[in-house]
Amino acid sequence: MGNRPQTIQIFLPDGSPRSVKIAEITNRVVKAILFPRTKLEYLNSRKELKNVGLYFLFGESVERSKPLAYIGEAEDCLTRLKQHNREKEFWNYAVAIVSKIRAFTKAHVKYLEHIAIKTAKEVNRFDTENSGIPAKPFVTESM
Repeated sequence: MGNRPQTIQIFLPDGSPRSVKIAEITNRVVKAILFPRTKLEYLNSRKELKNVGLYFLFGESVERSKPLAYIGEAEDCLTRLKQHNREKEFWNYAVAIVSKIRAFTKAHVKYLEHIAIKTAKEVNRFDTENSGIPAKPFVTESM
């Protein structure tokens, strides 16, 4: 299958290319929100993270040779990320993947979390902060 032309739109809600970035392929139903940890409180004023989604926390460690990553899922990404802000020290930026049309269910993101953690451990580019690979949840063929 050959490559197809696509349009990627990146929105900078506060105007800074070093701050929050909201990216989407315009004809798809998902969007990605990339943000530095320092902008988590700013995202309280926006609706993107108040949604079911998959998220990735990224950071560095002086004790480890590879960058660190933690992969998770949540029914409300903003609430879960605020919890990680209080409890996890290592991360300095995050990416959340949510549905533009609120179509993700808990089963969708649990499945995506399973695939993402499994792949991250196989590729081994990051030291994953996840203790293990969660069980693969049942999803129907149509999902």
